[in-house]
Amino acid sequence: MTKTYYISIGDASNAQLQQIASKSNMSPEDLARSYVLSGLQNAKFQGVRYLAACVTTAAIVLIGVWLLSVSLPSPSISPTALDWIRKLILLFAPWPLTILLALWIVARSETSFPLLLGLFGTLRKIKLFGAEIELNEQTKQRIQSAANEIELALREYKARADKEIARIVARYQIEQALSNFIDSASVRQLTPERDSSFRCTIHIPDPIRDGRLYQLVDYCPSGQGKGREFSVRFGIIGKVWRTENAMLENDLLHLDGERTHEKEMDKIMSDWGMDRREAEGALKHRAYFCFPLIHEHRKVGLLYMDAKKPNSFNKQKEDEVISAAQKALGSLVARVLDESATVSLNVELT
Repeated sequence: MTKTYYISIGDASNAQLQQIASKSNMSPEDLARSYVLSGLQNAKFQGVRYLAACVTTAAIVLIGVWLLSVSLPSPSISPTALDWIRKLILLFAPWPLTILLALWIVARSETSFPLLLGLFGTLRKIKLFGAEIELNEQTKQRIQSAANEIELALREYKARADKEIARIVARYQIEQALSNFIDSASVRQLTPERDSSFRCTIHIPDPIRDGRLYQLVDYCPSGQGKGREFSVRFGIIGKVWRTENAMLENDLLHLDGERTHEKEMDKIMSDWGMDRREAEGALKHRAYFCFPLIHEHRKVGLLYMDAKKPNSFNKQKEDEVISAAQKALGSLVARVLDESATVSLNVELT
């Protein structure tokens, strides 16, 4: 993806840029681009030259120490003078300190690894633990191209999988079954003060990627969301999926002392595995109820409900609603899960 940067250079600089571009038979945009690329290339090799200077300095000192340590006959320099020069060099530049100083400079540099790659840029292949690795720009481009192709293929496959799952959902009339369920007497007793903010949906294991949950249908009685993916470590649905225990939260927040927006955000992010944007959305729905759907001793999905008002759920009806959901929805969701296996990939991506 190409990014565009806008930089203000002033009228004088702009006039000079146009003048130079005219002499070079180039457009001002191409000339500015060449300056930027030249600067980047120069910055890339500046550190390489700096590192090479450090290594060269250390090598010269080592060679000098070695030459001064050997006994060489010299008609012009007496042994006493030679010994004095040797001591002087060792006093101001002891070779272990020089090498350590050069290594410290490399380690402290933020670009030390790219610099080392730059020094050894002439190497084409490295054998490591029996594997052969190419360190060049072509390898990097091939890896990036392959990653982009995989991501594009997954997107295309997900679009086809969404259509197939929607067809299976329509065949078993899952949305109608869910609508009938939330209008049943048990759910009505669970939500005695239900308003327009109440909503309910179903999640199943994501057919494409392992470690994720897939929203099977839009929110009922109203809302969107089908086809969305969530990590199994996200929010109440992640906790319920991992622990396989029902959770009813009549107030998402239990704060002691002064209550501020930042405290609410921090608590949601720390308790429910959300980032700041997700926590902002979670604040709009304060009451939650979620439990696993089990069919023939197999966990096939989750039923999820929420409402904006705190204390929207009657906790005394929790077990009754769970039992009713298993009978009304468990077998249907199991059929959807089994038939969606034809489009499942179960790719593990981190």
